[in-house]
Amino acid sequence: MAVKLTQAIYDKLFVPGGKRFVVALNRDGMLLSDEVKTALMQEFSVEVCGGDSLDLRIVRETKVRQGIGKVLFVATDTLDILEDIENECEQIVFQFKTFFPHQSWEAIKQQPYAKLCKAYEHPGYYSFDDSCEGKVLSERGYKEMSPEEQYNLVKLSWNMNKDRINFNKRTEWMDIAAEKILKVIELDKWNEFAPEIKAVNDMFLEFLKENYISIVSSTCGTKYPKIVTQVLPFISKQKDEKVALVVVDGMNYWQALLLTRSLEERLGVKSKYDCIYAWLPSVTELSRQAIFRGDTPFEDYVQSPANEAKLWKAFWNSKRVPEYEQYYQHSGVIEEEHSVKKVGYVVVDLDEKMHASEDFLYLYDNTKRWVKDEKLLANIKHLVDGGYKIYITTDHGNIETTGYRRLDSRDKLGADLSNRHITIPKEADKGIFEAQYEGHLCQVDKSSRTYFAVDKEAFCSTPKSVTHGGTHWLEVLIPFITIE
Repeated sequence: MAVKLTQAIYDKLFVPGGKRFVVALNRDGMLLSDEVKTALMQEFSVEVCGGDSLDLRIVRETKVRQGIGKVLFVATDTLDILEDIENECEQIVFQFKTFFPHQSWEAIKQQPYAKLCKAYEHPGYYSFDDSCEGKVLSERGYKEMSPEEQYNLVKLSWNMNKDRINFNKRTEWMDIAAEKILKVIELDKWNEFAPEIKAVNDMFLEFLKENYISIVSSTCGTKYPKIVTQVLPFISKQKDEKVALVVVDGMNYWQALLLTRSLEERLGVKSKYDCIYAWLPSVTELSRQAIFRGDTPFEDYVQSPANEAKLWKAFWNSKRVPEYEQYYQHSGVIEEEHSVKKVGYVVVDLDEKMHASEDFLYLYDNTKRWVKDEKLLANIKHLVDGGYKIYITTDHGNIETTGYRRLDSRDKLGADLSNRHITIPKEADKGIFEAQYEGHLCQVDKSSRTYFAVDKEAFCSTPKSVTHGGTHWLEVLIPFITIE
């Protein structure tokens, strides 16, 4: 796998579907350093050349015309490029310092490339000057720092990278965010970190309001699904004959990191992450139903293993897969026949541990024990050994909540609800309901009758609990994992 900084440089220079001959105006000259040239050649087979207009002509004739592969010509000053070369090449202005927006350029250009790669991969962990909050961050090992130093470093890194948040490109960002959240929880600093989490959640809610309807109605992607309704349609389009879908009820993104680490350590398997959307409200009856239905969930659906098995069967029947090739398992031990090619496996233990946890630290400890569960590992190993392409996902995440107050009994009458949402019946007066809970409600769709508790509040009297059903990004943005 390419070093992240080298990958970023390459992606900046060679866009998908673009030309294989690139002329870059790079006034800082970093692209011509021996280390960068070597990295581009070793990792992407890009030959890097430099010079003036005459050198450009020579490179075009001796390398580009001979089909040598991808060629990067670097100029440190403006070139006169003749029309024939201009038609053959991609022109780009390249500034190395854009990869380190919070570092001094004078400090950057003095660093060896290996050090820059580390700094890019772990933003905020390395500083080359005193520009970060007036102090130098040392390159001591993270574990050598005091808990308070570790926390300050994580917080600094988080805030330095806040401008990189892009919910349209959520996978890369969620991978980084989940790692940092794990560290915060390990340090028992979750409460202190709450303002940072809330700032992201405020952004995410606005994003949902503008984009959720289009996400729901979007077509299934070719690289990975976008939302839980697309999981089975996506899997059915893959070329793998034997596939297994493992649905872990109620798994947060950071919990998924613990799971895949355990799978790598104990089973030796590698994982690829993508980030998809849960259904709203983010409850099992709707979101897990959406997975197994492969379509929009029905409101009158009754959640049960038997009904879930029927949905699994109905979907694969619609794809003309013979019933003897289908298998569904709710918990327990997977014991499919040799003829089975489509396995659906539901795990509910983690959801039970989540609802039994009063906070994230408690849930973290429970999750660490769960990822070592021999039954779970044995089932996944069974699928690996059976030659199945394995996909692991969940129906929703979870969030540590603070109880606001219980809903009035008259409001709950005839309503669909969890501690994080309520869908009021048609006969209820929206205006009266909104006034009664003013400041404690939010909506994704103003025309609907579904309301969500704001931020991390819950409609209950319990001071703290871990639950789901709302719009928080830790409830809605969920992992879609491919075992490679």
